[in-house]
Amino acid sequence: MTSRDLYHLDDDIFKKFSIKDNLFVHYNCPQRDKILQLYSDHNQLLFTLSGKKIFRHGEDTFYANPNATFLLKRSAFLQELPDDYTGFEVLVFYMSDAYLKSVFEEYRPFLPLHDLPELSDRMFIQFEINDHIYSTYQSLLPYFEPNAKIPESIVEARFKELIFNILSLPANRQLLAYLNAISDEVNIPIYEVMENNYMYNLKIEDFAKLSQRSLATFKREFEQYYHTTPGKWLTKRRLKKARLLLETSSKSIGDVAFESGFVNVSHFSRVFKDHFGVSPVQYRLHHSSE
Repeated sequence: MTSRDLYHLDDDIFKKFSIKDNLFVHYNCPQRDKILQLYSDHNQLLFTLSGKKIFRHGEDTFYANPNATFLLKRSAFLQELPDDYTGFEVLVFYMSDAYLKSVFEEYRPFLPLHDLPELSDRMFIQFEINDHIYSTYQSLLPYFEPNAKIPESIVEARFKELIFNILSLPANRQLLAYLNAISDEVNIPIYEVMENNYMYNLKIEDFAKLSQRSLATFKREFEQYYHTTPGKWLTKRRLKKARLLLETSSKSIGDVAFESGFVNVSHFSRVFKDHFGVSPVQYRLHHSSE
């Protein structure tokens, strides 16, 4: 599922509206599967109103609850139900880089931009809130009501106030550094996009969107850096991950396939045997006996 898919979901569950190609969503999460793989080519600003949920990206884990608020950069990720899951009500803003840049530039003269921290490569950027920030995002909830007829300019002004208040808080300088990088149009290196997301079942077009490049530009720069095609590199990198998991963990073959980015177990087993000459089960048995 992508952020674009939300446009087509049940309006009774996913209350939503859009402003300048940015999607605002308020919902009680209907997730039933223990783990879902999701993907968004927009940045997500997430406020948990009640309940909790686990978000994972690679080896990084974030536990979302009303006391833990974060921005998730453009990426694929896993969304997991905790063992004591009882529900999850959330307010999410899906924002393009272009929009974040425009808001940042509007408020640049008023932001504390001196001595910003080094930009983190983590996909989750946790930030703190105060009473003012809390009351601001709570004030946006009535705008999601079905019969609410409010000028877009009023809603956007309140949302931009929310962004400004978050960036002005001294504890949120890592988030400020990220938006500053977006404003400076710092291109994410191809290798960073690939190493951060190869383990998810994404199309080449999705990797191009995450890197903020056209498909043609992405393929050209990819081959200049890796000297191979994206498809061949993905297969080799996923097999490397799978081999490591087989050697160092007791995960099931299904879990190894899933965590390495393969579509299903049969496809994984076939590709693994073609490459290594033995099945995943045989490979594990051989290395466990050494």
